[in-house]
Amino acid sequence: EVEMGSSFKDLVYETGGGFKEPVKAVHVGGPLGGIIPTHKIDDLTVDFECFAKEGFLLGHAGIVSVPEKFPMIEYLEHLFEFTADESCGKCFPCSIGSVRGKEMIEKSQNGGPKMDRQLLDDLLETLEIGSLCALGGGLPLGIKNALEYFGDELKEFFE
Repeated sequence: EVEMGSSFKDLVYETGGGFKEPVKAVHVGGPLGGIIPTHKIDDLTVDFECFAKEGFLLGHAGIVSVPEKFPMIEYLEHLFEFTADESCGKCFPCSIGSVRGKEMIEKSQNGGPKMDRQLLDDLLETLEIGSLCALGGGLPLGIKNALEYFGDELKEFFE
């Protein structure tokens, strides 16, 4: 544990010991948290306001590293799959939307149609505002972070 307001850079590199292999991003706050590119680590302090100001979510502050060699599209597929598996089924945005998001990503990787960016954005908005709980409502943040910061890597999967 570290005190709120501590340097996120110090937490990652000093307290945590840095990375054993090149990392493109850290996913902070669990599956519904923010995906932070490594070049943004220096800009953050460990507090809710700083993370929110930068467009991320601190959540429970658990950190998962996304290796440089791991395709971001596969990580996004994993997030949709996690949400689909964990959905209680009570609301359609989460129970159906997470499955549709996963299907869109799978098809774009396996020779099917490329993703329509507007359709994905609409799906994320529906999840965000229409889900009854934090599971479906929280999923879009990490996806949006990845689209913003890893757009070049992801562009081949879009029309």
